[in-house]
Amino acid sequence: MGERQDPQERVFKGLKYGKAYNTEIIRWCNRAAIPKHITFHSARHTNAVLLLENSADIYTVSKRLGYRELRTTQIYAKIVDSKMKETAEIIPELNIEL
Repeated sequence: MGERQDPQERVFKGLKYGKAYNTEIIRWCNRAAIPKHITFHSARHTNAVLLLENSADIYTVSKRLGYRELRTTQIYAKIVDSKMKETAEIIPELNIEL
């Protein structure tokens, strides 16, 4: 991707959605030795989930993704909810007699 010249500069200049751009993302992953299949859509998905996991409000995330309907963003919130349940199940059951 090259060096970032200015903190205000965009990291992905001129990047648009489409198959050609997914190919470019795959090239970046290959050069960075990232074996996972990553697409433009998965990057958007990851961004939404990370924002919600870090307490961003769902309305802001929805607008950031450019959705007209809030319910479209609620899909990401369900993923965050399931991860919270999964995390809670990691705690072992304690057998304490009182």
